[in-house]
Amino acid sequence: MHPALSLSKGLFLSPQKIAAACAMVLAVCSPAQAQAIEPFDHLHLAVSDVEQARDWYIQHMGGNPGETPDAVAWGTWPVDHPLPIQLLFTLSDGARPSAGSSIDHIGFSFADLDATVSTLRAAGVTIVSPVAEVPGLGKHAVAQDPWGTTLVLVQDSNTLGIHHVELRVADPSESLGWYARVFGGERTKYKGIVDAVVYRGLGVFYLLAVKDGDAAPSPGHAIDHLGFGPIDLDKVVGALTADGVKFISNPNPRLNPACRVVTADSANGGQGLRRLYCEDPPQLAHRTVFLDAPGGVRIELVQHLEAGGH
Repeated sequence: MHPALSLSKGLFLSPQKIAAACAMVLAVCSPAQAQAIEPFDHLHLAVSDVEQARDWYIQHMGGNPGETPDAVAWGTWPVDHPLPIQLLFTLSDGARPSAGSSIDHIGFSFADLDATVSTLRAAGVTIVSPVAEVPGLGKHAVAQDPWGTTLVLVQDSNTLGIHHVELRVADPSESLGWYARVFGGERTKYKGIVDAVVYRGLGVFYLLAVKDGDAAPSPGHAIDHLGFGPIDLDKVVGALTADGVKFISNPNPRLNPACRVVTADSANGGQGLRRLYCEDPPQLAHRTVFLDAPGGVRIELVQHLEAGGH
């Protein structure tokens, strides 16, 4: 069985283990920190052709044009937070496949999985594993995009569109507890079976984790990193710093618009005046900072300074 079908393998815990995991989560979760950041923001994929990737996900996975030409969104644009979850694409010719990395795959849900897989197959999409019934979880199939990202396709009528992302970490319960404590979200059991954190912004999205002590860190793979969207980046960075998190980029970023200083020619009556000209940003203004989470998962925090105008 393809590794992406791990939703059906190794996640059936005994009642004793479930109770122990829940107790540990309650012990480490801080409600104040858990709400310091708004719901899940984006996934960043490395592709060799950004425009082609954008069109591929719109056509085959039901996305909509995103905030910028290199993005695909699921959900309609509101006038304020939260923003819809997006896939963002970055140009890379050497990204390794996502399967087996710390960010193993992305899940998408469809109302009729059999019909969807038939349509995808006819369109030339690579189907790694055909539709199969997974006990307790329903129908699943596995596909792969042209750039190495594994896609688990599920039939979950309650949550259509982009559905989940699966992490591979040494201690799933500890890792999910960390995400819930630091980034918010609600600890839950997907369909009463799979340990998860659920985010409820413009829809429902699950962060799943399975045990894998050998998974490679996410940077350099087809799914490069996860993104969360704080409303107050400074507050979140302060909380993370106090929590001992190590940042891999400037933890106090400031917006640097495309500005230039122009000196008027004094010979033509300009008297040598210096003026500052700034171009409008090509997308919504935002600030970002990167960190590495436990288990080799790279994370981007992005503070959208404006949310309207869509």
